[in-house]
Amino acid sequence: MDTLGRWLAHYLAEKMESAASAPEGAAGESARRECVDLILRLWERRQTWPLSAPLKDVADRLEELLRPKPRFLRTATQTSDPLLDLLRGLEDLHYRETQVCLMAWATGLDLSKTRAYLHDHPEHLDDDEHRLSQHLIELQGHMFGPEARLDGEPCPDFATLPKPEQRKIVRARLRAIAKSRTQLLGR
Repeated sequence: MDTLGRWLAHYLAEKMESAASAPEGAAGESARRECVDLILRLWERRQTWPLSAPLKDVADRLEELLRPKPRFLRTATQTSDPLLDLLRGLEDLHYRETQVCLMAWATGLDLSKTRAYLHDHPEHLDDDEHRLSQHLIELQGHMFGPEARLDGEPCPDFATLPKPEQRKIVRARLRAIAKSRTQLLGR
């Protein structure tokens, strides 16, 4: 229950009636400008989306999962310092693990409402919401069809496989990465 939001909506309705009957000129323009300001303030207070929110089931995790992660060593070539090379290698392995899990997670999302909302009402989304929605749709799209890949390995039709089979493939990819980590640490 958003009491202030409801009050703003009623107040806006009154102001809209006043603006509609306001004379042309400065007084009318001022009343219409106040309506626009109230509409923007009311929109900022929205707690629900019209026509059902896109990503409402995953919105809390999106920012955390898709936020760029800090990389401490950006060079892709080997250096003369073994510890820096180790750091680079560990960062790369961690990134691969994260991508495997993210791709598998995105595959299981029901994005039908998100796709429809993005198509029918893109003007209701801010830039970040639009970008995140599009990113999830693209991630999921990579996992359908015969060309699907997970950590560079073919996984034909991964998205259509039963969940237990998907988890089995994810674990196998993570074990392969863990083996790479063991080899890296064994040097």
